[in-house]
Amino acid sequence: MNAEEPTTTAMAPFDNLDGDVILRSTTDRVDFHTFKVILSLMSPVFKDMFTLPQTGLRSGVSSVPVIAVTESSATLEFLLLLCYPAATPTTFGSYSHAAAVMEAAKKYDMQAVLSRAVNLVIAQFLPAHALELYALFCQFGWQNYAQIAATRALEIKDLGRPSYVFNGLRNITGFDYHRLLAYHQECGAATQEVVKSLSYNVQEWMCGQNTTCATAAQFSLLNDPPPWFDEYLDLSGKELLARPCESTLLEPTSFIRATIKAIESAKSHDCNNCKTDLKVMESMGRFRALYVLKVKTAIATVKLADSD
Repeated sequence: MNAEEPTTTAMAPFDNLDGDVILRSTTDRVDFHTFKVILSLMSPVFKDMFTLPQTGLRSGVSSVPVIAVTESSATLEFLLLLCYPAATPTTFGSYSHAAAVMEAAKKYDMQAVLSRAVNLVIAQFLPAHALELYALFCQFGWQNYAQIAATRALEIKDLGRPSYVFNGLRNITGFDYHRLLAYHQECGAATQEVVKSLSYNVQEWMCGQNTTCATAAQFSLLNDPPPWFDEYLDLSGKELLARPCESTLLEPTSFIRATIKAIESAKSHDCNNCKTDLKVMESMGRFRALYVLKVKTAIATVKLADSD
């Protein structure tokens, strides 16, 4: 019979020999010295386990019970740190590390740990891993967090193309994926209603509250906005349909193009206040801020469909 493989002891605070239970990672044979009371408070699974006769492995050093677990030492260390009130882990090693910790917390029914972990995950991995987090939150049945991830996924242009294969896609249902695509499409439709609602008001937009503006008087008899304005709404509307989020409007390409054309158009204005480059840029900035606010408000009215 081969001798049992040697074990190593985890780093502090899990090297405390005063602990009354050891969790041993069978993946890399690392021992974590901890306390039954902490595990019992955090996990009903461990609480029930400790009510049973402890007839399993015993540590040769401290003669305390040893519980073998399948999680790796990296997963187990972070999981236990989230159990300790004074411990404050801040970042996961990777997205896969975070997913493993959350799966372990779910396995042991550690609700408080899951709550701490999900806040860390969102802070660290959104928006770069929005799709992966959406899949993970769907697996856990967390509608509110799935909504957060789906909203950040709006920043992905033309979501749904075959090129968008992501980790976790195999782990969710077709309906969960459909919910994500439908939400993306509905948000795109909501932005188009915003585009339709916008209008060009020379008196209020180009000159602020200057009611004596000569340009306002010049254009008040015209029903149609200048061509550059319609062009900007058309181009930005198409961009929003493909990528329905406020950050789309903050990208410079279409906005700078519209601003340049607005400056050129302003040269023909009768009002010296309107025709300055600075005034036009200020007016464009105010209009875009209004545009962004309206898009943000419209998207907020769209909700991810329930998974039930």
